[in-house]
Amino acid sequence: MVSKVEEATKKNKQQQQQQIKMQKQIQRNKGKSGKFKRSSSNLEEDGASSAILLLACIACAPSYGKLASTT
Repeated sequence: MVSKVEEATKKNKQQQQQQIKMQKQIQRNKGKSGKFKRSSSNLEEDGASSAILLLACIACAPSYGKLASTT
């Protein structure tokens, strides 16, 4: 039977190894994130941005059709 001290030592080692792996992964991810940033000058070419802009224009545009039918 394994003693409690040995079990605790094994758990501590495993936790330390997991923390080291996570830190290495974070370091790798930090290096990669700078390469693919979205350019703000290209918003016209982005489909999602264009769709949002179109919806905003439609929502904010005055509705002349309603005024014409009431007069």
